[in-house]
Amino acid sequence: MARGSTSVEVRRDGVAVITVSNPPVNALSLDVIASLQRDYGEALRRSDVKAIVLTGTYLHMSFLSRILC
Repeated sequence: MARGSTSVEVRRDGVAVITVSNPPVNALSLDVIASLQRDYGEALRRSDVKAIVLTGTYLHMSFLSRILC
């Protein structure tokens, strides 16, 4: 079984983009939550990060409604 994960990229303009990858719908799993906590924490600790964007691979982001509600 594939494990969900996240990755973080900090652009030159100070925007950290955290991408969730857990096909097919980017559902929250324990792996995704742990990875998201790690990458979010890294972005918060960096002095060059001015904003954080959370996005997902594929067409769906089912977890986002859980975070925002």
